[in-house]
Amino acid sequence: MKAADVPMPTTEKAPRGARRKRDTRARLLGAALHLMADRGVAGVTINEITEQADVGFGSFYNHFASKDVIHAALIEEVIGHFAVALDKLGEQLSDPAEKIAASARYTVLRGRADPLWGRFVFQTSFSRDSMTTGLGKYLLQDIGKGVSSGRFTVADLPSVYIAVGSTILGALAAVSDPGRKGAEATPDIFGDEATLSERIAAILLTVLGLSTAEAQDIARRPLPHIELPANPFAQA
Repeated sequence: MKAADVPMPTTEKAPRGARRKRDTRARLLGAALHLMADRGVAGVTINEITEQADVGFGSFYNHFASKDVIHAALIEEVIGHFAVALDKLGEQLSDPAEKIAASARYTVLRGRADPLWGRFVFQTSFSRDSMTTGLGKYLLQDIGKGVSSGRFTVADLPSVYIAVGSTILGALAAVSDPGRKGAEATPDIFGDEATLSERIAAILLTVLGLSTAEAQDIARRPLPHIELPANPFAQA
């Protein structure tokens, strides 16, 4: 057989229509993320999402049945996958206090590195649903495990969950505030993100009943390595 007769290997490509549909969906999600991170789901309209995504209004309904559906998809992609990966810290850390401290630090550090992500988590987490989805679900589980094992001293679990969760969200708001850009001339009362994440973790542990000295010791320990998913729509 001549060389010219040898069939060349081919690379499988998705049909053009499927690629276009996938691209449109990603653009809608990226647009919704940017808008909802700043105004929350209630402050955004479907028309604004399609305009920012530069797609036809009717195209939205080819992918999502409603604004709540696209919001739920974002929670799963942007928060849910991160939370599931973060939960794997339990494979390395048997102490509930260490796990909560490391989880909180990673969350604050992600918010500083990806302010869009941080603002979206902040906007999304002030609801009753936060206790059953994403970061809140795992935080509640971790606190519960610490209480069951006697590691944490908690008299009112729901109230402590609110206190711990609100502290993390407050830190996210501080590090992901778009007003921080260009404000280098103003002293940053929060300090660098690594130090802030440690201070926040220490405060959380004292709320959970640990002494100040032990809480600070745990919060300053080297973070265990874990692969965390990137925000797929950060640049959309």
